[in-house]
Amino acid sequence: MGAPTTLTEYGVELGSALHEEVSGSEKVPRRLSPMRKIMALSLFAILTASVSFSETIEHPRNLKEEARIQSKAKQKLMWSTIALAAASFVDVHSSWGKREANPALQGANGHFGARGVGIKMGMVGGIILGQYFIVKSKPELANAAAWTNFGIAGVTAGVAARNYTITKPKYLLKAE
Repeated sequence: MGAPTTLTEYGVELGSALHEEVSGSEKVPRRLSPMRKIMALSLFAILTASVSFSETIEHPRNLKEEARIQSKAKQKLMWSTIALAAASFVDVHSSWGKREANPALQGANGHFGARGVGIKMGMVGGIILGQYFIVKSKPELANAAAWTNFGIAGVTAGVAARNYTITKPKYLLKAE
């Protein structure tokens, strides 16, 4: 008899890790916890950034073609910067007034407020400013910076979506 050729021959049932048994043989899809979703999005952003950094633009012989490629990369960088800023503002909106888990972003009362906004926007501004100087000195890195921004924006939007599921403390809600 030959070597096993499928995963089921090894005793691994495909999809078994993504389902849990409820009663007997009935299987129901298992939902990922918010933390696992954030970790998955972070992993996606890191992989996206590493793949895009591995791409290098070959210098074409035609200068018009090179200028066109650089122009498209810079345009992509501009749109990715807008996406990053928008995702950061949505994250701030979704976190405002709620209990903050990150001690660096907590206000005096342990909630997300003006201090957290300042730190968060300072970080985004630092990323954008750093990318500006990097792309100014090495224009071939504009594409990599753009994909990095899209990855960070995706993770930030995922965190914001999770934050919207958390309710604000009762004393911050308006009485109707």
